[in-house]
Amino acid sequence: MARCLVLGAGGYVGTRLVAALASAGLAVVASSRTIDAEAVPVGVRVVRSDALDLGPAELEGVDVVYHLVHSLSSPDFAVLDERIARAVAEAAGAAGVRQLVYLGGPRPRDGEPSDHLASRARVGDVFLACPVPALVLQASMIIGAGSASFELLARAARGGPVIPNPAFLRNRSRPIALDDVIRHLLAATGEPVNGCYDIGGPEVLTYWDLIQRCARAAGLPRRVPLPAAFPTSLAAAATPDTLTRALLESLQHDLVPSAVLPLDGRTSVDRALRQALDIPTPPLPPADGALTDHQTLQVHADPAALWHAITTRGGSALPALWALRGAFDHVAGGPGLHRNRPPHPRAGDIVDSWTVVHRDDDTRELHLHADMRLPGRAWLTLRAEPGAAPGESVLRQTTTFAPDGLLGHLYWRAQKPAHVLVFTLMAHSLARTAETARRGSGRSG
Repeated sequence: MARCLVLGAGGYVGTRLVAALASAGLAVVASSRTIDAEAVPVGVRVVRSDALDLGPAELEGVDVVYHLVHSLSSPDFAVLDERIARAVAEAAGAAGVRQLVYLGGPRPRDGEPSDHLASRARVGDVFLACPVPALVLQASMIIGAGSASFELLARAARGGPVIPNPAFLRNRSRPIALDDVIRHLLAATGEPVNGCYDIGGPEVLTYWDLIQRCARAAGLPRRVPLPAAFPTSLAAAATPDTLTRALLESLQHDLVPSAVLPLDGRTSVDRALRQALDIPTPPLPPADGALTDHQTLQVHADPAALWHAITTRGGSALPALWALRGAFDHVAGGPGLHRNRPPHPRAGDIVDSWTVVHRDDDTRELHLHADMRLPGRAWLTLRAEPGAAPGESVLRQTTTFAPDGLLGHLYWRAQKPAHVLVFTLMAHSLARTAETARRGSGRSG
C-alpha cells in the first residue's frame, strides 16, 4: 500500500485529494501550515508545517509526494515558490521518495507568459530536473468551489445582468472539473512516471462562454457585456489584491492545450458547474398530484436506434420552435435558450432549455426538467420500448406539470393545445431521426 504525503493539504484541491486517497485505502500524511485536524478523514496523519522545512520525519516511509503549494497571495510568490520546490525536491531525493506529483498551470503558446504562469512552469521544471521521477500535471482552469480563477468568473456571472467587458473574455480555455483533477492525481500512485502533461475537460470555451454557462446553470438570464471592451492589463492594474491581479494577468492568454491526458467519462462542464455552485439536480417528476399528458408513437426502428435519437436530441428536437420559446423566456427574465447538446447527457447536464434529471440506459428512459420560467414545474419523460414486431419500437412521451396555484392551472389549460401540437411534432421528429439512422445503417451494411 502506497504511503502519500500531501503538501498544501489545507487548500481546496488538497482537502479533496486527502479524502480521496484515504477513501482508496492509502496511508496519507496531510501537511499544511493551516489545516483543521478535525476535518480530515479518520486515520490520516496531520502535520502542521511549512514546506520549506520539510524534513525526514514527514517523509519517513513516503512513496508519493503531492506538491499543491502555491504562494500567490505573497508579493514575491515566484521567488518563494521556486525556493519551496527546490527544498521539496532535495528532501524527497534524500528520503528515497518514489514519485513527485505537481499540479501546475499551462504553458501559453502566445507571447510571454504572465508572472503567475511563468512561476508555475519554473516550479514544474525544478521537479522534472530532480532525481525523483516527477509527474507535472498542467490544468488551465479548475471548475470547483475554492478555485480562485473559477470564483472570479462565477462572481461575474452572478453579479448582475450587465457585466464589464475586459478583453480576456474572448480568450479560450479548456476547464476541467475538480473531480476529474482528483482522478488524475489518484492515478499517480501507480508506476513512477516522469513527464509533463496537460489535463482538461471535454470542451474548449471562451471565458465569456463560461460566464454564460455559469449563469445558465444558476437559472439566471443571459449576461450582457458592456459595449466597450477594455484591456485586461487595465483591469489587473486596478486590482489591489495580489492573487486576483496575478490571475487576471494570466487570463490574457489562450490556454488551450494541443492534447490532454485521456480520462474515461470526463465530467461535463454543466455538471462541474452545478457541483461547484452547489446547485442540486432537479427532482424526478412527482408520482401524484401533477397534471400529465401522454403520447405513444410506433417507430419503424429498433429500440436501440430510437434510444440513440432520444439521447442525442431529446428535448432539443424542433430547434426553431424551442428557440422561439427560449426567446420569450429570456424576455420574461428566465434563462432563455442556451444552445448546448452534450454527446452523452447525464443527470445534471443541460440540453438547451432542459436539465437532465435521470437517464437509465437499461430501461431506455430519459427524464428532463424544463428550466424556463413557468407558473409551476414541468418535466418531459421519453422512453424507448420494444415494438410488436422485430425492428420496431414504441416511443412513450409524457409531459408532467406541477402547477403553482390557480395561475398554474390556467396556464396548463391555456397552453395545452399548443403543447400537444409541439410535443406531437417533437415525437415525430425523434421517430424520423431513428428511422433515418436505421435506413442509413441498412444501406451501409
